[in-house]
Amino acid sequence: MKKFFVWTLAILLTAGASIYQRKSGPSYPLKISGIPGDKDYKMQLIRSASIGEGAHVEIPISEAFDSAVICFHKYPTDSKNTIKPFEKDTESWKVLLPDQPPAGKLQYYIILFKNNVNIMQTDDNAAIIRFKGQVPSYILIPHIIAMFSAMLFSLVSLFYILFKTGNYRLFSYLTIISLIIGGFILGPIMQNYAFGDYWTGWPIGKDFTDNKTLIALIIWIAAIILNLKKERKWAVIIASVSMLIVFSIPHSLGGSEYNYESGQVETGG
Repeated sequence: MKKFFVWTLAILLTAGASIYQRKSGPSYPLKISGIPGDKDYKMQLIRSASIGEGAHVEIPISEAFDSAVICFHKYPTDSKNTIKPFEKDTESWKVLLPDQPPAGKLQYYIILFKNNVNIMQTDDNAAIIRFKGQVPSYILIPHIIAMFSAMLFSLVSLFYILFKTGNYRLFSYLTIISLIIGGFILGPIMQNYAFGDYWTGWPIGKDFTDNKTLIALIIWIAAIILNLKKERKWAVIIASVSMLIVFSIPHSLGGSEYNYESGQVETGG
């Protein structure tokens, strides 16, 4: 029963941390609720797009407005806004934003009209969308599974110690193996597909995602070394808690960003 409880708790915490990380990250769609004449209206503005497909921005239809435009410019620059009208189909309003270089960004907002009168614009809550190269599913899916497994095994190690059951050493080894596969083999390959660089963390760049993964690896290596000849469970506890904190940091925060002036991809912004 103890092991069943440990695994249930570990799975729930891992899932919760994963959901929080995704929803709090800069790539998660920006949600806007309520417009004049339709307080129940909801739109989601996308903040991530794949190169080669453009960025398809789509908002629901409502009787509160009869036309809409999108205003966008390259980010971060002082360039003037380009304005494009939405086109209406049977279910939604749609517009296509142009492709950008890998890690290139556009900042955009929506203006809604009723009888040619501006009833609302979202410029005070503008969305920033980042473009990336397409990552093959045979790289992306194993990367996600490996990182999810690393977090899960880390928590299992922690709870095995706290509840005095199971082999915490075994799951410590599985944690670091999963972390290396997901964060330092598949992760760099995925990043190269998306943004053209294998590694943008220390000492090359300031990418928060790369750096937090590196910190987690260093702490776990230290914990395993400290437990090789003598049990020092406190080291595993520290490593697991650190992993949970690191895993909760929003994904893609401070990630790759294309500088339109220099033509270079920068990180840490």
